[in-house]
Amino acid sequence: MLGLVFALMVESIAASAIDKALETVLRKVSEGKKLTTEDLVVLMLGLFQGIRKDITETNKRIDAINDSLSKRIDAFYDLVGKIYDLMGKNYEALNRRIDETNKRIDAINDSLSKRIDAMNNELIRKIDETNKRIDEVNRRIDGLVKDVNEMRESINKRIDTLYDLLGKIYQTLIKQETTQRQ
Repeated sequence: MLGLVFALMVESIAASAIDKALETVLRKVSEGKKLTTEDLVVLMLGLFQGIRKDITETNKRIDAINDSLSKRIDAFYDLVGKIYDLMGKNYEALNRRIDETNKRIDAINDSLSKRIDAMNNELIRKIDETNKRIDEVNRRIDGLVKDVNEMRESINKRIDTLYDLLGKIYQTLIKQETTQRQ
């Protein structure tokens, strides 16, 4: 016990000395002075001291959390035990309710399956009707495209004929101009 007290006193004195030396080094840094090797050692000791304090604080917090978790786990186990006892007492009643619920679920499932099948059949019928209408529209569009293409070919032929006629008129005009100049 005496050794522990002595160790704590030495640690306290060393911590105090490091704190004072660290203040001096930090003052040097703020003044922009060059640091010596001893100053760097003091900085390292200050860093280690801070890390040690942080570790000590973290360990205390971990211990507190562990104590809290242990209490919560014990309370949880007590609760689980009580629930297990309650479940054991109500097992038969619970099984009956589960069976009834399963029967209701089966009835609902059957009803929903029938409704889904009916809706699926109706949807398939409507899709078939829509596909038929789309096919009809496509046939009409194909006919219109064919008609437009025929019209375009006819117009192109007429334009070609017009170009030929304009070319002949141009040549005739040039011949007339040449003849009149001579």
